[in-house]
Amino acid sequence: MDKNPARPHRMGLIALTAMTASNMMGSGVFMLPATLAHIGSISVWGWAATFLVVLGMALIFNKTNALYPRSGGIIATIHACFGPFIGLQMTLFYWLSTWTGNCALLLASVGYLSVFFPVLHTPLYATLTSIVLLWISVFFGLRGARLVGRTQLVTGGCMILVILSVGLLGWGHFDIRLYQASWNVSGQSDRHAIVAAAVISMWGFLGIESGSVSFSQVVNPRRTIPLATLLGLSITGLCYVSSVSVIMGILPHSALESSASPFADCARLLWGTMAGRMLSAAVVIACLGAVPGWQILQTEVPRAAAGSGLLPAIFARTNRFGVPWVALLFTAGLMTLVLLMTLSANLQSQFTTIITLAITASLFPYAFSVLSLPGLMLITRYPRLTAVYAYSALSGVIFVFIAIALLSGQSQALLCGMLLQLITLPLYLFSLVRRRRLGNATPQQGGDAHLSTLTKELL
Repeated sequence: MDKNPARPHRMGLIALTAMTASNMMGSGVFMLPATLAHIGSISVWGWAATFLVVLGMALIFNKTNALYPRSGGIIATIHACFGPFIGLQMTLFYWLSTWTGNCALLLASVGYLSVFFPVLHTPLYATLTSIVLLWISVFFGLRGARLVGRTQLVTGGCMILVILSVGLLGWGHFDIRLYQASWNVSGQSDRHAIVAAAVISMWGFLGIESGSVSFSQVVNPRRTIPLATLLGLSITGLCYVSSVSVIMGILPHSALESSASPFADCARLLWGTMAGRMLSAAVVIACLGAVPGWQILQTEVPRAAAGSGLLPAIFARTNRFGVPWVALLFTAGLMTLVLLMTLSANLQSQFTTIITLAITASLFPYAFSVLSLPGLMLITRYPRLTAVYAYSALSGVIFVFIAIALLSGQSQALLCGMLLQLITLPLYLFSLVRRRRLGNATPQQGGDAHLSTLTKELL
């Protein structure tokens, strides 16, 4: 049970809303205009489709959290519904998506830093700078959720400042002819272009589950998490609509496609060099401020998995601020390797490679998590059949969207997903051996007991 001394390190509604919105936007709002430029302004329909799907996911996550509030969020519910083996697989997938996504945040911040230091356009220097920033953020992350929450308020303010300055004031310079000229430059049909844009746009909403995963770090989670999730999603959706589209109607397509700092380039075109530098500085602060928020996710997941016996117990070891420091240092090491291994000819290419990996890794646990709610309702014989049918239908629609997104994704990303699934086989055997040595029940028995307890709680 939580003791009073730990409470001062928890987040309230405002801090959790800021963290949720910051986690979703992060580098998404600042780099996706350039990434989507390869498809064209038709991507606005991809944004719309993705937003509706993510809204449905938010409703499902909130309902699941109300019925099954546990540390670990969607991963904990997947484990309860589908058992320990699927739970282990989805833990690794989700864990991969959180820390690879953090790599993209670091690259985005370096992209805007290149406005001040042109040498960062060199891929090697950009990657080394990202690694230095990573380990600086690890130092702050070790100080606990309270410091992270306060940081999110400041950096979130910088994020909103940048978005409002371009997303609102920029409409006065919007050129509809420029926007229409790059409507679909993907070389594919409109339908395929919209699907491709929807898949990439999913990156902009990764982190919708931030609140539920951070259950143990939140004050009054039953009330705070649903409100923070919906508020954070609303803020994020408005920011995307007001900024990404307007940039596509201001910057020429060729300039936007190769840009490493689209917001800064837009501000520089509208208001001069100084404005571009000021916005670049604000974006760097916003992106770096989002990194510790993602660090909470990338440590909470392995901590919850270690608590249920799926990962070694050392990942649950915490410092005096309640931070799983072993998990944090371990994932930081993995992030360093990924940044070095994805070195590309330019920053935009490296960024696209990493977000493709992050999106693919996140779609698998999202698919299982949306099916977990109707599954738990059936397992626990939820009395309101109308709600069961409604959430089952909603889960089915979202599942179809995720399946289409996976099938339309890059083959290399799918190959990585299959390899990760194979890796879980020996890891699962390791968990069996560990449980046997500790004299515990087998994972399957443990899962049955877990569901039995859950049924009693909900009934």
